[in-house]
Amino acid sequence: MKRPHWIVLTLVVLMAVGCAGSKPAGEMPVDDPFPDDRFLTAEAVGATEGEAKRAAMAELAAIFESRVYARTVQQAISWMGEGLPEQFDRQVEQTVRIDTDVQLEGARIGRVEPDDAAGGFRALAVLDRRQAVGRWQRELMETQMAIDGQVEALVGVKGRLSRLAALNRITALMVRQAAIESRLSVLGRLVPPGLDDRADIIGQRERMARDVSLYIQLDGNPAPPFTRRLNALLSGDGYRLTPYRDEAAGLITGTIRVQPLDLGNPEVRFIRAMADVQLVDMDTDTQLAAFDESVRKGHVDEGEAARRAVEGVAEQVENKLLHTLSTLGVATE
Repeated sequence: MKRPHWIVLTLVVLMAVGCAGSKPAGEMPVDDPFPDDRFLTAEAVGATEGEAKRAAMAELAAIFESRVYARTVQQAISWMGEGLPEQFDRQVEQTVRIDTDVQLEGARIGRVEPDDAAGGFRALAVLDRRQAVGRWQRELMETQMAIDGQVEALVGVKGRLSRLAALNRITALMVRQAAIESRLSVLGRLVPPGLDDRADIIGQRERMARDVSLYIQLDGNPAPPFTRRLNALLSGDGYRLTPYRDEAAGLITGTIRVQPLDLGNPEVRFIRAMADVQLVDMDTDTQLAAFDESVRKGHVDEGEAARRAVEGVAEQVENKLLHTLSTLGVATE
């Protein structure tokens, strides 16, 4: 009859020992929900929750972008050596910034809490390294396949401007590949070395870009003043123009016309200048771009109205040419 008493006493002692060995709830270790080996994080404060969230997301993007840009430029320098061409450096920066804006879609706000010291809120922006790595590894494979395809197709590309355009597209893909590799590196994932012939491709592009010259040949009554104005504009922006057609890689050709307009105001003469212009690869006679521009100007003197209209349409054509030549990769002096 005494055994139950000993059993109860034993249970009480065991419970007491167990309680004595336990830490109070306040002393229990708290696991970090966003450990550094899993998440890239950035913290910021703001007067409101919304401001704090926006500031944290902006800080995360800035930290990530600066690291990726620095690593990508380092890779580009390793391809070419010191003295990275300004145009290529701008291309690296543009590619990295565009890709960073898109790829940080996976970032989110992990925590928002009052900040007693600052009197506002403190927010934590996080980017899951594992999710981002998987997405970027797939993009890296797709980019590498695109480079391989364009390098293989380069053998059949004829014409200096056409080949320069192809080299420029490959270079842009290579910069994109370097940016993706840099993003993976920033997240702690090592990437095997990429193409072995990067320096050769970029060297071809740079040499060809510097050697390209343009020749202007336009028809129409106002063609001479239009040509002089366009020549001055392109030369002023650093492009090489030649007076010899057989030396040029690119031909700027087309027709310039002027048309008097009757707008019901006898005291003012109105003139519309119209330009139908094409950019042609001289080696293959392939049209690379075409522009159809017009400008209307008015003046009490008809000749002055025509001059202003012709110069205005020349400026519009030059703006379109600048974009096209930049896309093709034509270098400025």
